[in-house]
Amino acid sequence: MSSRPPEFGDLVGDDLPAEERERLERVHEMLIAAGPPPELPPELAEVPTNRPAAEPIGLPRRRAGAALALAAAIALIAFLGGFIAGHSKSSPFESVRSVKLGNRQASAVVKIGPTDTNGNTPMQVKVKGLPPLPPDDYYVLFMTKGGKPVVECGTFHVRTREPVTVPFTVAYDPSKFDGFQLARWRHADHKDVPLFNAQT
Repeated sequence: MSSRPPEFGDLVGDDLPAEERERLERVHEMLIAAGPPPELPPELAEVPTNRPAAEPIGLPRRRAGAALALAAAIALIAFLGGFIAGHSKSSPFESVRSVKLGNRQASAVVKIGPTDTNGNTPMQVKVKGLPPLPPDDYYVLFMTKGGKPVVECGTFHVRTREPVTVPFTVAYDPSKFDGFQLARWRHADHKDVPLFNAQT
């Protein structure tokens, strides 16, 4: 058998564009110059039968780190999802006393919660029927003595006459006062206009 390498023309024919033919001919010449690959050693010609079973290969350190980060992110998302779902349902307000102000057309119910160990007292104020005010005006809830406002519990807006619940926290003991007053703060003259009073 002849070991003479094949002619380039016999391999590609005569119908190639000139540039493509020139490029392929250079590759052909480099392959001929490199010569044939070395023969396979006899010891690799057959698959060994006594080779030990392959052991599982661990992930590269970079992939293992990415997998751990992904697992941590999934765990965090699951935790936050449970936390949000558990807290999205509003728990009932723990009230130790309740005071109602107003009339049939507009009213406010003030629920007073237990004072915490730091001396803060939570309140929940549910108002209904209050008319929306101009943008610079707002409602104010006061605690009173002798029917006169003494300390402010908080301020709020309403955008509808539908029931609205507003949370407040005060840093004093409500039992030291004798009632509440709901007022409107009027921007035009910077005055509080009393609306409703109620004794506790």
